[in-house]
Amino acid sequence: MGERGHLSTFNQLIEEVNRSLKSVKHVIAVLSGKGGVGKSLISASLSIALSRDGRRVALLDADVHGPSIPWILGIEDRFLGTTVDGKLVPVEVDGIAVVSLELLLEDRSAPIVWRGPLKTKTLIQLVASTLWGERDYLVVDLPPGTGDEALTIAQVLRSKLTGVILVSTPGAMVKHIVEKAKRFADMLGIPLLGVVMNMAYARCPRCGARIEIFGSIEPIEGAEVLGEVPLDPQLAKAVERGELAQYLSSDNEASKRLREIARRVEELVEKGKDSG
Repeated sequence: MGERGHLSTFNQLIEEVNRSLKSVKHVIAVLSGKGGVGKSLISASLSIALSRDGRRVALLDADVHGPSIPWILGIEDRFLGTTVDGKLVPVEVDGIAVVSLELLLEDRSAPIVWRGPLKTKTLIQLVASTLWGERDYLVVDLPPGTGDEALTIAQVLRSKLTGVILVSTPGAMVKHIVEKAKRFADMLGIPLLGVVMNMAYARCPRCGARIEIFGSIEPIEGAEVLGEVPLDPQLAKAVERGELAQYLSSDNEASKRLREIARRVEELVEKGKDSG
């Protein structure tokens, strides 16, 4: 197939994606320049908090090689449904429609060994083939970095992308890497909603003093800090057990911060909608 044929196929897929997402109002992508900073935690907690605020929410796990969303939400043993005409039906949990490639696999311990073109095509088809329904928000949990998957999602969902959230942790090294992700969003013309500082600090169990375990928070120029999430062993246990939704109902400091971040994101989206 020549270049024109590839372009035609890609444009057809874009049209399918647009039809699939026609009843989705806002798409928010969660991005970082590196792994291990808590993108999936932020994506999942944002989705849960928005759903509890009465919003119709869907959550796409776009990480092909290291999907975490099904495990965080405790649905790692479930499967996406299918209709007679081959459309995918999300797994519903806590009022959220969840889609992940992980939820299509029989053997979930087997690695996915794919090159870039196959990954990007699969992601596009995953979005295009899903019955998303009417949704106020689609939250997209992107894999680390600014490579194929992030670029594909940004290009394919461009018309629907309301904005991107960057996730970082304290320290100059992480700041340097996350700043690259910010420039990635700037280059593609995607609005930046702000930055979430995860693992920002811990509380001394004796005196309650704030301890900055990973160093001081380095601000990222031109990016609002949406919130600082502290380290909390109870949060780590909840994520490990697939009980994040239950944790977000608690009065723990990290739970409060995660809910506040969701409220701030909602305020920014509504503000942008009004001004637009």
